[in-house]
Amino acid sequence: MTRSLRRVFRFAAAIALAGGAALLLGGCSTTIVPPASVEQPQAVFVLDHGRHSSLVLPHPDGFVRYAYGDWGWYAEVETGVAEASRAVLLPTRAGLGRSVTGRSATAGEVRAGLKVGIQELHEIQVETARVDALRSSLEGLYQDHFASLKYNAVYDLAFVEHPETYAFWNNSNHKVAEWLRRLGCAIEGSALWAWWKVTGADGVKAPR
Repeated sequence: MTRSLRRVFRFAAAIALAGGAALLLGGCSTTIVPPASVEQPQAVFVLDHGRHSSLVLPHPDGFVRYAYGDWGWYAEVETGVAEASRAVLLPTRAGLGRSVTGRSATAGEVRAGLKVGIQELHEIQVETARVDALRSSLEGLYQDHFASLKYNAVYDLAFVEHPETYAFWNNSNHKVAEWLRRLGCAIEGSALWAWWKVTGADGVKAPR
């Protein structure tokens, strides 16, 4: 068996393992339950890019998009079979991606301002103070690691190193779920894949 063929088989095995883990960890979709009530509501947006997710928050200059992922894959654009297998199976260096767009933070303006494709956009109303606190925390983290800055035009994100290790069990969707919890949302499901749905606090599916 050639080396390239062995790599393909290893990658296929990794994907099979990932699929099995997804079933064990709670099915396909992950449900976002927004806060039951907010005094000063502010819209935030979860973007489903197909395999990974990012989060849009309002910013004084418009809106800011944050994403988390494997450094080699997202910052270095190392997207071969070996790199994919490594990112799936092994803990790796991680990156925090960021981009600021000078449009208002509304669903229409977010869609118009994106330079990357999305499959779904989910709007969620949360408390303004929590939005400000999360953005301040992420901005601080970004500035602390600014020396590692690397722009990736494919994702229209400027990446810096993230102190946490990236892994299949700590991927971009898990990180978005973590950020949503910090915004006061409840998360039901594994957040393993970018298959989101939003319900109200009463369990009723929110309209898009």
